[in-house]
Amino acid sequence: MDAIAAYLPAGDKGYLPYYMFALSLIAVGNSLQNYMTLHFSRRFYNGRFVPNKALPAKTATFDPEDSPKKLLPVAADYDATTSGKGKAASVDQVTPLAARLFGTYTLISAIVRLYASYHLNLEPVYMMAMSTYLVALGHFATEYFFYKTYYMGGPQLMPFFFATTGTVWMVMQKSYYVEAL
Repeated sequence: MDAIAAYLPAGDKGYLPYYMFALSLIAVGNSLQNYMTLHFSRRFYNGRFVPNKALPAKTATFDPEDSPKKLLPVAADYDATTSGKGKAASVDQVTPLAARLFGTYTLISAIVRLYASYHLNLEPVYMMAMSTYLVALGHFATEYFFYKTYYMGGPQLMPFFFATTGTVWMVMQKSYYVEAL
């Protein structure tokens, strides 16, 4: 146990460094799986999508293909009412590119949090680590509330919980961990 303890961040001021260290290791694993398979990413961003027919036609200043709202979530009864034809017409937004991009962001966040778990006393490092939790929370919240690609349930609750916990914990404990200059 002493051999392992030598590599862990100092936790003499609390458990936040251990939380960040553990989540960083989990995030590295999550990054790797994003490069190897779409299976787990599809569990988070589940659902099928169809073209948004309410978008205006292409003009000199607007192209519906460039709109972030070019696809809409499929209604729950869409596939059933089209006798199976709807599944072919709908698309899955989890692409290999999207998974690799998410894996890369997750790996960068893991590196920042891992480094910060050893240096929470430095305000710039603390703020960078806190921003990774804020970005993650913002991502999950906008995908859930605005883009409708993220559905709360089972596996989706864990990253949302970890991002919320990290954000709240770091906001509340900043003055405790960061040394005044």
